[in-house]
Amino acid sequence: MSLFDSNQHSEVVIPEDVISPLESNKSVKSKEFKKQQQRWSKYVKTVQDSYGCSWFEARKLLIQHRDNQSPIKTIIS
Repeated sequence: MSLFDSNQHSEVVIPEDVISPLESNKSVKSKEFKKQQQRWSKYVKTVQDSYGCSWFEARKLLIQHRDNQSPIKTIIS
């Protein structure tokens, strides 16, 4: 880590209401679905960036930590 690296490490517990589009019971055309989808994408992208892994690996990690309510390390830039 360089002296000028602005990234900070943090541990977060993924809220249980962060759900994937496949888990949603909202209508695909609704605003609520779009909000859920965007929130899900943000969380998965954060995990993906933090671990340098694929979208699918990040998704798996996120679901695992969310379901167990265990903290996951992330990088906050």
